[in-house]
Amino acid sequence: MIGLACATISCDGFEDNDFRESFRIMPEVGYRYIEFNAWYPSAVTPAKMRELKQRCAERNILPACIHGMGFGASNPRELSKDVAHKLRFLDAALEVGCRRVSFTGAGRGKEGGLEAIITVLQEVAPAAEEKDVLICLENHAGANLENIDDYARIFDVIDSSHVGICLDTGHFDAAGVDMDALIDRFKLRINHIHLKENNGFGRKEFVRFGQGTTDNHHVVDRMLALGYEGFLTVELSSQEDTSTIAEDIALAKRMFAQYETDAARLSP
Repeated sequence: MIGLACATISCDGFEDNDFRESFRIMPEVGYRYIEFNAWYPSAVTPAKMRELKQRCAERNILPACIHGMGFGASNPRELSKDVAHKLRFLDAALEVGCRRVSFTGAGRGKEGGLEAIITVLQEVAPAAEEKDVLICLENHAGANLENIDDYARIFDVIDSSHVGICLDTGHFDAAGVDMDALIDRFKLRINHIHLKENNGFGRKEFVRFGQGTTDNHHVVDRMLALGYEGFLTVELSSQEDTSTIAEDIALAKRMFAQYETDAARLSP
């Protein structure tokens, strides 16, 4: 099953807009799945998850994933908070009706680095297995989760079927990472995909779809040939001109709708 989703950052940006624009625009464009960027205090409670689930049902759209705040902790007290945050998101995913959570890392070398991520995952991975929720570790250019070696260090310690890579095509392109090499090494650990457009290998310049250098189709074709099942989430970079958002995510839907399977239209 392959489902095509759109991330709420595409429509609501980084502001806490209660996902209003996402719920307005995405159903009109025809997306069947939504990925929530739940980065705000108001967006993590059980009551909010029940509300989001109801709003999805009213608009005939299904949750695909919840994206929480990134890993980061530089002392035991902060590590405890980070463990609690990640555990809360496992429950939030089930409450809203999906089984994927996604997190990235803090800035490169900051907030405990990779060691903090590994420490938190050692505590959270068993709970993810128990609840059957997938943890998707998203790469970001310039972050602690950025390149092949970062994931290798994590997977050397965390051997869990429920912890994998959220492959963000635009961020890998921006970080100058060979995605073919990444797929060759970790094809069985990639459990989620973000589709983003970057302009210039090794240089971070996110642009509208079709105007950059990121070969999204090549990545998706390779993953499908290897048996990938799950979601492809369209993710626009936050932009000053918001008047083209509907046009931009509609273009992305036309570009990637070929990958969505009929089964994806029936169940999350």
